[in-house]
Amino acid sequence: MADSKPKKHWSMNKLGIVLLSPLAIGRLLVAVLFTFVLYLIVAGIDIFYKKKPQELLRAYMSYWCRNMLSIMGVKVHVEYEEKPDKPALILSNHRSYIDIFINLAINPGRIIAKKEVASWPMLGRRIRIYDVLQIDRSSMNSRIENIRKMENVLLNNQSLIIYPEGTTHRGPGLGPIRESTYRIASNNNFPVYPVAIEYKKPDDAWVGEDLFVPHFIRRAGVPQRHVGVKVGKSIQTTDNKELKAYVEGFMQRETMRMREEFDSENR
Repeated sequence: MADSKPKKHWSMNKLGIVLLSPLAIGRLLVAVLFTFVLYLIVAGIDIFYKKKPQELLRAYMSYWCRNMLSIMGVKVHVEYEEKPDKPALILSNHRSYIDIFINLAINPGRIIAKKEVASWPMLGRRIRIYDVLQIDRSSMNSRIENIRKMENVLLNNQSLIIYPEGTTHRGPGLGPIRESTYRIASNNNFPVYPVAIEYKKPDDAWVGEDLFVPHFIRRAGVPQRHVGVKVGKSIQTTDNKELKAYVEGFMQRETMRMREEFDSENR
Protein backbone atom coordinates (compact mmCIF):
# COMPACT_ATOMS: atom_id res chain seq x y z
CA MET A 1 0.00 0.00 0.00
CA ALA A 2 2.85 2.40 0.79
CA ASP A 3 4.13 2.28 -2.79
CA SER A 4 0.80 2.95 -4.56
CA LYS A 5 0.89 6.74 -4.27
CA PRO A 6 4.43 7.22 -5.68
CA LYS A 7 3.61 4.88 -8.58
CA LYS A 8 0.45 6.84 -9.34
CA HIS A 9 2.40 10.11 -9.18
CA TRP A 10 5.06 8.69 -11.55
CA SER A 11 2.34 7.51 -13.98
CA MET A 12 0.68 10.94 -13.99
CA ASN A 13 4.04 12.60 -14.72
CA LYS A 14 4.64 10.18 -17.59
CA LEU A 15 1.14 10.83 -18.98
CA GLY A 16 1.70 14.59 -18.71
CA ILE A 17 4.95 14.35 -20.68
CA VAL A 18 3.21 12.35 -23.43
CA LEU A 19 0.37 14.87 -23.71
CA LEU A 20 2.69 17.89 -23.75
CA SER A 21 5.27 16.40 -26.13
CA PRO A 22 3.78 17.50 -29.51
CA LEU A 23 3.86 21.23 -28.70
CA ALA A 24 7.27 20.98 -27.02
CA ILE A 25 8.80 19.04 -29.92
CA GLY A 26 7.22 21.40 -32.47
CA ARG A 27 8.69 24.38 -30.68
CA LEU A 28 12.07 22.67 -30.50
CA LEU A 29 12.09 22.05 -34.26
CA VAL A 30 11.22 25.68 -34.99
CA ALA A 31 13.91 26.82 -32.56
CA VAL A 32 16.52 24.58 -34.20
CA LEU A 33 15.63 25.82 -37.68
CA PHE A 34 15.70 29.47 -36.61
CA THR A 35 19.03 28.95 -34.80
CA PHE A 36 20.55 27.23 -37.84
CA VAL A 37 19.61 30.06 -40.21
CA LEU A 38 20.92 32.71 -37.84
CA TYR A 39 24.07 30.70 -37.23
CA LEU A 40 24.81 30.60 -40.99
CA ILE A 41 24.65 34.40 -41.08
CA VAL A 42 26.91 34.82 -38.07
CA ALA A 43 29.32 32.12 -39.29
CA GLY A 44 29.61 34.06 -42.55
CA ILE A 45 30.60 37.16 -40.61
CA ASP A 46 33.15 35.10 -38.70
CA ILE A 47 34.69 33.73 -41.92
CA PHE A 48 34.88 36.96 -43.93
CA TYR A 49 35.82 39.38 -41.16
CA LYS A 50 39.09 38.69 -39.34
CA LYS A 51 38.23 41.33 -36.78
CA LYS A 52 34.72 40.35 -35.73
CA PRO A 53 32.31 43.27 -35.12
CA GLN A 54 31.54 42.30 -31.51
CA GLU A 55 28.72 44.79 -31.05
CA LEU A 56 26.96 43.34 -34.10
CA LEU A 57 27.46 39.77 -32.85
CA ARG A 58 26.04 40.66 -29.45
CA ALA A 59 23.08 42.35 -31.14
CA TYR A 60 22.50 39.11 -33.05
CA MET A 61 22.73 37.14 -29.79
CA SER A 62 20.16 39.43 -28.19
CA TYR A 63 17.90 39.09 -31.25
CA TRP A 64 18.26 35.30 -31.15
CA CYS A 65 17.38 35.18 -27.44
CA ARG A 66 14.29 37.38 -27.83
CA ASN A 67 13.00 35.15 -30.60
CA MET A 68 13.85 31.94 -28.76
CA LEU A 69 11.78 33.14 -25.81
CA SER A 70 8.89 33.90 -28.15
CA ILE A 71 9.16 30.51 -29.88
CA MET A 72 9.17 28.73 -26.53
CA GLY A 73 6.09 30.60 -25.35
CA VAL A 74 7.89 32.57 -22.65
CA LYS A 75 6.35 35.98 -21.96
CA VAL A 76 8.77 38.27 -20.13
CA HIS A 77 7.42 41.18 -18.07
CA VAL A 78 10.25 43.64 -17.42
CA GLU A 79 10.35 46.58 -15.03
CA TYR A 80 13.26 49.02 -14.86
CA GLU A 81 14.29 51.24 -12.00
CA GLU A 82 17.11 52.23 -14.35
CA LYS A 83 17.85 50.98 -17.87
CA PRO A 84 21.43 49.76 -18.28
CA ASP A 85 22.98 52.39 -20.55
CA LYS A 86 26.67 51.80 -19.78
CA PRO A 87 29.06 48.84 -19.60
CA ALA A 88 28.56 47.19 -16.22
CA LEU A 89 28.56 44.02 -14.19
CA ILE A 90 25.04 42.58 -14.31
CA LEU A 91 24.25 40.33 -11.33
CA SER A 92 21.14 38.18 -11.52
CA ASN A 93 19.55 35.49 -9.39
CA HIS A 94 19.30 32.11 -11.12
CA ARG A 95 16.12 30.00 -11.44
CA SER A 96 16.42 28.22 -14.80
CA TYR A 97 18.39 27.83 -18.02
CA ILE A 98 15.83 30.27 -19.45
CA ASP A 99 17.43 33.04 -17.34
CA ILE A 100 20.34 33.18 -19.80
CA PHE A 101 18.00 33.94 -22.70
CA ILE A 102 16.16 36.54 -20.61
CA ASN A 103 19.26 38.45 -19.52
CA LEU A 104 20.81 38.45 -23.00
CA ALA A 105 17.51 39.61 -24.50
CA ILE A 106 17.21 42.65 -22.24
CA ASN A 107 20.87 43.34 -21.33
CA PRO A 108 23.21 42.45 -24.21
CA GLY A 109 26.62 41.55 -22.82
CA ARG A 110 29.09 38.74 -22.49
CA ILE A 111 28.25 35.56 -20.64
CA ILE A 112 30.31 32.86 -18.96
CA ALA A 113 30.59 29.14 -19.78
CA LYS A 114 32.67 26.34 -18.34
CA LYS A 115 35.84 25.76 -20.37
CA GLU A 116 34.90 22.19 -21.27
CA VAL A 117 31.70 23.35 -23.02
CA ALA A 118 33.87 24.71 -25.86
CA SER A 119 34.75 21.12 -26.82
CA TRP A 120 31.13 19.98 -27.07
CA PRO A 121 29.83 19.18 -30.58
CA MET A 122 27.76 22.01 -32.13
CA LEU A 123 28.31 24.34 -29.16
CA GLY A 124 32.07 24.84 -29.31
CA ARG A 125 32.19 26.94 -32.48
CA ARG A 126 29.19 29.00 -31.41
CA ILE A 127 30.86 29.79 -28.10
CA ARG A 128 33.99 31.00 -29.88
CA ILE A 129 32.03 33.03 -32.46
CA TYR A 130 29.91 34.77 -29.82
CA ASP A 131 32.97 35.51 -27.67
CA VAL A 132 31.60 33.69 -24.63
CA LEU A 133 34.01 33.98 -21.70
CA GLN A 134 35.36 30.51 -20.92
CA ILE A 135 36.35 29.80 -17.33
CA ASP A 136 38.19 26.93 -15.66
CA ARG A 137 37.18 25.93 -12.11
CA SER A 138 39.68 23.10 -11.70
CA SER A 139 42.07 24.80 -9.24
CA MET A 140 42.65 27.89 -7.12
CA ASN A 141 45.10 29.27 -9.70
CA SER A 142 42.51 28.89 -12.44
CA ARG A 143 39.90 30.65 -10.28
CA ILE A 144 42.25 33.59 -9.82
CA GLU A 145 42.73 33.64 -13.60
CA ASN A 146 38.94 33.57 -14.04
CA ILE A 147 38.61 36.72 -11.94
CA ARG A 148 41.31 38.41 -14.02
CA LYS A 149 39.43 37.52 -17.24
CA MET A 150 36.18 38.93 -15.86
CA GLU A 151 37.90 42.13 -14.79
CA ASN A 152 39.41 42.51 -18.28
CA VAL A 153 35.97 42.26 -19.90
CA LEU A 154 34.73 45.16 -17.79
CA LEU A 155 37.96 47.15 -18.22
CA ASN A 156 37.40 46.85 -22.00
CA ASN A 157 34.01 48.60 -21.60
CA GLN A 158 31.91 45.48 -22.14
CA SER A 159 29.05 44.34 -19.92
CA LEU A 160 29.33 40.97 -18.19
CA ILE A 161 26.39 38.88 -16.92
CA ILE A 162 27.05 36.73 -13.85
CA TYR A 163 24.83 34.54 -11.65
CA PRO A 164 26.46 34.87 -8.20
CA GLU A 165 24.50 31.90 -6.79
CA GLY A 166 26.60 29.75 -9.12
CA THR A 167 23.70 27.35 -9.80
CA THR A 168 19.93 27.39 -10.10
CA HIS A 169 17.78 27.82 -7.00
CA ARG A 170 14.04 27.12 -6.94
CA GLY A 171 13.32 29.77 -4.33
CA PRO A 172 11.60 31.46 -2.71
CA GLY A 173 14.36 34.00 -2.26
CA LEU A 174 18.03 33.37 -3.01
CA GLY A 175 20.47 30.52 -2.76
CA PRO A 176 23.98 30.83 -1.27
CA ILE A 177 25.95 33.69 -2.89
CA ARG A 178 29.57 33.54 -4.06
CA GLU A 179 31.01 36.69 -2.52
CA SER A 180 34.06 36.74 -4.80
CA THR A 181 31.72 38.11 -7.48
CA TYR A 182 31.27 41.33 -5.51
CA ARG A 183 35.00 41.87 -5.19
CA ILE A 184 35.34 41.96 -8.99
CA ALA A 185 33.22 45.13 -8.90
CA SER A 186 34.24 46.70 -5.59
CA ASN A 187 38.00 46.28 -6.15
CA ASN A 188 37.71 48.15 -9.46
CA ASN A 189 34.76 50.47 -8.74
CA PHE A 190 32.77 48.95 -11.63
CA PRO A 191 29.07 49.86 -11.88
CA VAL A 192 26.68 47.02 -10.99
CA TYR A 193 23.06 46.44 -12.02
CA PRO A 194 21.10 43.93 -9.90
CA VAL A 195 18.46 41.82 -11.69
CA ALA A 196 15.66 39.84 -10.02
CA ILE A 197 13.93 37.02 -11.94
CA GLU A 198 10.85 35.09 -10.79
CA TYR A 199 8.64 32.64 -12.72
CA LYS A 200 4.87 32.64 -12.32
CA LYS A 201 4.96 28.85 -12.02
CA PRO A 202 7.70 27.60 -9.66
CA ASP A 203 7.89 24.41 -11.77
CA ASP A 204 9.72 26.43 -14.44
CA ALA A 205 12.76 26.38 -12.15
CA TRP A 206 15.25 23.71 -13.21
CA VAL A 207 17.10 22.49 -10.14
CA GLY A 208 18.52 19.46 -8.37
CA GLU A 209 18.19 16.02 -9.95
CA ASP A 210 15.51 17.00 -12.46
CA LEU A 211 16.61 15.76 -15.90
CA PHE A 212 16.71 18.37 -18.64
CA VAL A 213 14.69 16.57 -21.36
CA PRO A 214 11.63 15.67 -19.23
CA HIS A 215 11.68 19.14 -17.68
CA PHE A 216 11.92 20.80 -21.09
CA ILE A 217 9.00 18.78 -22.47
CA ARG A 218 6.82 19.47 -19.43
CA ARG A 219 7.43 23.21 -19.52
CA ALA A 220 7.81 23.89 -23.27
CA GLY A 221 4.58 21.95 -23.77
CA VAL A 222 2.67 24.61 -21.82
CA PRO A 223 1.00 27.14 -24.20
CA GLN A 224 2.48 30.17 -22.45
CA ARG A 225 4.76 30.84 -19.48
CA HIS A 226 5.16 34.14 -17.63
CA VAL A 227 8.33 35.53 -16.07
CA GLY A 228 8.75 38.67 -14.00
CA VAL A 229 12.02 40.62 -14.26
CA LYS A 230 13.05 43.69 -12.28
CA VAL A 231 16.25 45.61 -13.11
CA GLY A 232 17.45 47.80 -10.27
CA LYS A 233 19.34 51.07 -10.13
CA SER A 234 23.06 50.81 -10.66
CA ILE A 235 25.48 51.04 -7.76
CA GLN A 236 29.16 51.94 -7.93
CA THR A 237 31.19 51.56 -4.77
CA THR A 238 34.49 50.24 -3.46
CA ASP A 239 32.78 49.10 -0.25
CA ASN A 240 32.23 45.35 -0.67
CA LYS A 241 29.78 45.12 2.25
CA GLU A 242 27.68 47.96 0.88
CA LEU A 243 27.60 46.33 -2.56
CA LYS A 244 26.66 42.93 -1.12
CA ALA A 245 23.88 44.41 1.04
CA TYR A 246 22.41 46.38 -1.86
CA VAL A 247 22.48 43.62 -4.48
CA GLU A 248 21.27 40.80 -2.24
CA GLY A 249 18.69 43.03 -0.61
CA PHE A 250 17.30 44.03 -4.00
CA MET A 251 17.17 40.48 -5.39
CA GLN A 252 15.67 39.06 -2.18
CA ARG A 253 13.05 41.80 -1.88
CA GLU A 254 11.99 41.78 -5.53
CA THR A 255 11.88 37.99 -6.01
CA MET A 256 9.73 37.69 -2.87
CA ARG A 257 7.46 40.52 -4.01
CA MET A 258 6.94 38.92 -7.43
CA ARG A 259 6.43 35.50 -5.81
CA GLU A 260 3.65 36.88 -3.63
CA GLU A 261 1.98 38.56 -6.63
CA PHE A 262 2.22 35.41 -8.76
CA ASP A 263 0.91 33.22 -5.92
CA SER A 264 -2.13 35.45 -5.52
CA GLU A 265 -2.82 35.13 -9.27
CA ASN A 266 -2.27 31.35 -9.21
CA ARG A 267 -4.91 30.79 -6.51
